[in-house]
Amino acid sequence: MDYTSKNAGFWASKKRQERIISLILFIIAWAGACIFVVPLVWMITTSLKTPTEIFTIPPKWIPISHIKLDYETKLIAKASGRVIISKGEEGSKIIDIIKDGKVASSVVVPAVGTLLVKDKQLIKSGDVAAELPETGIVKIINNADGTTILRIVSKADLTIQEYNLPKGIRLKVKEGQKVKVGQHLATILPQWRNYLEAWAPKALNETFNTYLLNTIIITVSAIIGVVLSSTFVAYGFARFRFPLRDPLFLLMISTMMIPVQVTMIPTFILFKYLGWIDTFAPLIVPTFFGGGAFNIFLIRQFFMTIPYELDDAAKIDGCNYFQILYIILLPLVKPALITVAIFGFVYNWNDFLNPLIYLNSSSKYTLALGLQTFTTMYGSYYHLMMAASTIVLLPVLIVFFVGQRYFIEGVATSGLKG
Repeated sequence: MDYTSKNAGFWASKKRQERIISLILFIIAWAGACIFVVPLVWMITTSLKTPTEIFTIPPKWIPISHIKLDYETKLIAKASGRVIISKGEEGSKIIDIIKDGKVASSVVVPAVGTLLVKDKQLIKSGDVAAELPETGIVKIINNADGTTILRIVSKADLTIQEYNLPKGIRLKVKEGQKVKVGQHLATILPQWRNYLEAWAPKALNETFNTYLLNTIIITVSAIIGVVLSSTFVAYGFARFRFPLRDPLFLLMISTMMIPVQVTMIPTFILFKYLGWIDTFAPLIVPTFFGGGAFNIFLIRQFFMTIPYELDDAAKIDGCNYFQILYIILLPLVKPALITVAIFGFVYNWNDFLNPLIYLNSSSKYTLALGLQTFTTMYGSYYHLMMAASTIVLLPVLIVFFVGQRYFIEGVATSGLKG
């Protein structure tokens, strides 16, 4: 009875229940955020890796690799039988272990190795068949393209181990230095040069400079068009009374239900008739005619939260309708305007379908089209593909984090306070 009453008392506290629920929701939110962030982190880290580091198991999250002199110094037979020794490539020896007339196991001994068995000798599984030297001498070869070959050789100048290192390394050894197994040879640093290679790909006719300039022109022009036109339309629906205002507003809202695919072909025919194909006009001009039903609705809802008395007071002071909009109303709906601008930026920056339909010349491609072309040409170069994707995505992340306060406030449609 005591335990039951204590347990009931624990859950009977409203404050304690709220804290537990808040903690559970906090954990769920963080778990969801981590799940969504993992692909982004993998993309950024992969953009800084070398090709050999991308598909390692387990995955490498930190794009830094330490190169150590690591190899088996004792080559052990994995089966019992009679030894047959033959010559291999580049001075190596091949030890075949024959059992019941078949090759049960084979051991390849490089030229630098020392055989510990003889031809036709009987050997047991686990016996040492050959040895490799535990120490070697460093030989550094700098290639013309900036890469480095790090070769570990014996006193007889026979290769023990060789490493092909990319650009951006920090060597821990010097030419002629004596090293042993397990010693740290070099560190492969994050490959920032991947971004330079991705930004100016040799296989494409244009660089990302061209794609970036085109995208900036289209995005900035579209944002100006969307903000201006949607503000004026929303102002009309919110502050003016005219015949059929509410039915027209409902009709405008209903256009949000029309799929883009329905209007795609008629719109293309119209722009083709106007001679706008392969120009920026189809991507910019429509933004100055309405600005989109959702943007109009969002700004109009903000206007509706502002008391009409402010308009009347401004009229008494001699303000016309444009002055009321510019001086009185726009400062009060700044969160909504910034939200519309952010939505417009993200949409036009990432827009792939419309540029694909209306732009034909590669010199007029946007970043989205340029990235698709880059992926087609460099699809197997995952480090460069991730670097290009990070470059395209970075401005969107910056804009969102800089304007997230206004973005959240705008979506919440808070209106006036106090």
